Amino acid sequence: MLTRMRATLFILLLSFLTNGLAGLSAVTGAVSLALVSDLQTAAAGERFYMGLRFELDPEWHIYWKNPGSSGYGVSVDWDLPEGVTVGPLEWPAPKRFEFDGFINYGYSGTVTLLVPVELAETATEPLQISASVSWLACKTACVPGSAELALSLPLGKKATLDPAQKTVFQQARASLPEVWSASPLVYETGERNIRIQVPDTEIKEAYFYAETAAWVDADAPQILEREGGASVLTVPLLEGELPSLLAGVLELDGRSWAVELDSASAAQAVAVYGRGWESKLLQTGFGGWLLLAFLGGVILNIMPCVLPVLSLKVFSLLKHAGQTRGQAFAYGLAYTLGVVLSFVALAATLFVLRGLGERIGWGFQLQNPAFVVVLTLLLFVFALSLVGVFEMGVGLVGADSKVARRKDLFGSFGTGILAAVVGAPCVGPLVGGASGVALQADPLTGIAVFAMLGFGMAAPFLLLSIFPKMAVYLPKPGPWMETFKQAMGFVLFAVVVFLLWVVGQSGGAEGMLALLMALFVAALAAWIYGRWAAVSKAKSTRRTATFLALVLGSLALVVGAQAVSGAYAAQQGQQAEAKANSWETWSEERVAAELAAGRSVFVDFTASWCLICQVNKRTALRTRATRDLFEANDIVPLEADWTTYDAAITDALESYGRSGVPLYLLHTPGGETKILPQNLTPAMIREAVESSR
Repeated sequence: MLTRMRATLFILLLSFLTNGLAGLSAVTGAVSLALVSDLQTAAAGERFYMGLRFELDPEWHIYWKNPGSSGYGVSVDWDLPEGVTVGPLEWPAPKRFEFDGFINYGYSGTVTLLVPVELAETATEPLQISASVSWLACKTACVPGSAELALSLPLGKKATLDPAQKTVFQQARASLPEVWSASPLVYETGERNIRIQVPDTEIKEAYFYAETAAWVDADAPQILEREGGASVLTVPLLEGELPSLLAGVLELDGRSWAVELDSASAAQAVAVYGRGWESKLLQTGFGGWLLLAFLGGVILNIMPCVLPVLSLKVFSLLKHAGQTRGQAFAYGLAYTLGVVLSFVALAATLFVLRGLGERIGWGFQLQNPAFVVVLTLLLFVFALSLVGVFEMGVGLVGADSKVARRKDLFGSFGTGILAAVVGAPCVGPLVGGASGVALQADPLTGIAVFAMLGFGMAAPFLLLSIFPKMAVYLPKPGPWMETFKQAMGFVLFAVVVFLLWVVGQSGGAEGMLALLMALFVAALAAWIYGRWAAVSKAKSTRRTATFLALVLGSLALVVGAQAVSGAYAAQQGQQAEAKANSWETWSEERVAAELAAGRSVFVDFTASWCLICQVNKRTALRTRATRDLFEANDIVPLEADWTTYDAAITDALESYGRSGVPLYLLHTPGGETKILPQNLTPAMIREAVESSR
């Protein structure tokens, strides 16, 4: 720290001596400054940007907010009219300058510091904004500078952009560091250094710019090494303890990223948009991930796939109201183990496949036509049982208490497996964020997060089994239970219809017909079993009926899976046809081309089997209001359809820290990318569009 102070005093003293020799007017002329706006006309209640535009003579530079070894950054004092507020300066990615062995951070040439501005709804007068700006400019000498700036902007009913400043603000936004949203940046604290691990072994150059000058030794070299499957950057520190959050800019092969490193072990990028409590939980580390996974698992219970299964377990609890507390807990524990172990097994399978090079994410099951057929037949047969075509076991209808208890224990475990199988593809609220960060972490951490997701899903029934007296708050057993059970069967029929539609999206009419034929054969098998395998029938009749039901069920499963898989293969390459409201097919190249042409791009990462995606399309995305909003703001809507496996889409999802859909991005020509929430409303889309102008 003493060396840094001496360097600053030395440079300032040298600058003043040189200034006295060279003449103040010549040095001051090295910097010109203007206050500009991206609007010609502002509107009350709107948000816009101003810019402090510096133009520097060759070889001169000004400083970043952390100047490095010496100097100081740009500071501004605002004089604002009533109803106007400004946010902090948005700094472009810095560069390094060396002077007599000292390393400084700053800018040369032309640079614009962006200033976000908010207008109150009550604003009525033309805006008169003044600013007192000070800076330090250096070449071989350093000279302080200052200026009094003013901006006058008329108010109108609608905000209008200033075409003369369009390029200025596009370049300014493009110069901002990108927000890091890939896998977390793990760092370790060593002796007088930190070691940042980046999961990319192809990096050739790296440098970390800390936002504050008190922590990182700017003059010491930063060393990049390769260790295992990562690149490790060693950053020397100054004396003193690190803060709990170390923010800065990470430069990798000339590309700059805004990052936040926390002392626990992980860095989470701060999303440009949607900094709600879900994002905050993701940034708190492992504990926050577990809490988010638990809450997401609890919410899964009200998804249409899971609700009927959970309802049956509640019915079982009500029917055995006379059981002991230990028996009730055993049922709840068996159900919980079935759910949790299934989630663990599925997560472990996913990690193994990813370790073998498969680029897949959570929900990948519904990309597999065979799995869709199995799940559809399972739910369909289960629904037939609920509406009374046949009974799935004596434990569900009540038999000898001892047999019922024994079979219900194993039945609870099996029902837990069933709930996990049908619930895992139902990506509900909060599940996307939790699964995304889990799949970016190491396998043990990821499996722990998925286990907590399963525990959250099992928690409501486990709670009832631990405290069976809570059942008094539930309706009393009675004839209504049979009616409700049948109603749950129709809920499952609705899910079957949805899965048929999923197959239709990927396999066309041929795929739907194949699955409908499989459902027909499965219905015939269930009817035969229910009609002739009842306890009242002769033993030989029951055996024959059971055999025929198994043969027909197996035929429906095997032939149906083969036929639907064939239909999927026939439809590959044709999924982008007839997209509603002119949504065109996404590609990285298409996004880059539109941005280069000065147009913003909205990307919908979706899949036909994603229920939240379909709801968002109907209520927010594929509406006339959204289409008009995009047209008015010159936004190109693109759809990235992940219904069937696509490696490019998988890579794009992982680059934003997601392992599944939905994901909504708004790219602007200035280089800003906004990540919108998973559950969309028209107001959220409008706010994102208006704030990006």
